[in-house]
Amino acid sequence: MSTADQSQQLILLCHQMQKSGLQPSVGLLRSKAPFKVSVTDAINAIRLFNASSQQTEQPAEPNADDRVIKLEKRVAELEAAMVILEQRLANLDV
Repeated sequence: MSTADQSQQLILLCHQMQKSGLQPSVGLLRSKAPFKVSVTDAINAIRLFNASSQQTEQPAEPNADDRVIKLEKRVAELEAAMVILEQRLANLDV
């Protein structure tokens, strides 16, 4: 696989992360890539991703309903994590 193909795949992966609500970072990109990625390649891909997303971004107010939905989802995820942590803590006490 050529370097250009790998860069394209990394940029696509950044877009997928963004769509799922994650901010692309070097660590995330390297961990989610289906191939070994150097730090410099990850940095370059994120720079290209940021440059392309700034060009296509249109200044618009975020929809309040979307924000509430995202926050409710985040709270539900955190509550589920708390339940798991409480169960593990209870098992340690036994």
